Amino acid sequence: MKKLSVAALMLLMLVSTLGVQAQTKSKLEQDLEDFRNWMNRRVNQGDSITRAEWPTVKQEFRARTQSLDRSSSQMNEASKQEYGELKNQYQEWEAEKEERYGQPLSRETAATWERRLVGTNKIGQLKASQLRGTFVRFMENVRAQRTDWSLRDWDYAEHVYLQLNDRKQQVLSQMSNSDKMKVAALQVEFNTLRKSRDAKDKYNQMREQR
Repeated sequence: MKKLSVAALMLLMLVSTLGVQAQTKSKLEQDLEDFRNWMNRRVNQGDSITRAEWPTVKQEFRARTQSLDRSSSQMNEASKQEYGELKNQYQEWEAEKEERYGQPLSRETAATWERRLVGTNKIGQLKASQLRGTFVRFMENVRAQRTDWSLRDWDYAEHVYLQLNDRKQQVLSQMSNSDKMKVAALQVEFNTLRKSRDAKDKYNQMREQR
């Protein structure tokens, strides 16, 4: 009877251990699948990812790979190979992005672009009642000048846009609903133009490489 109880206890412990391993494996497989899906989504975005979004992408990568790195020894060979390939793909992609976004903007040039697009270097002092008109002026200049811009020029235009957006958030509660709606529409237009330019540039690069 005692031997039977010991055998039953050992069997219970074995089943419990296998269950924990199965759960660990399932969690690991899910994390790898989530990372794979994240990579596909981000890479498919291509050059539509802006300078402002890039730090968030890098943080997401570190967060998603941290636990996978710790658990990589528990992966089977196929999963290890896939994980390594996904990380290599990201590193190549990051190197390409850092070549562009890793170069800081010139403070003097940024100030010139602020005056060029909105007529002032004091965006942080704009009143709530001035935001709509300033955004309108900004987009009028973007529409008029964008055809001659390089990607670096777009980086400076985005700098001005982000300064305006920061000021908008600071005075949002003081803005009228109609002004909020108008500014929101102009923000959508700017981001659409920016991302379409990036996509066009990427397409031209691919054609040149053929």
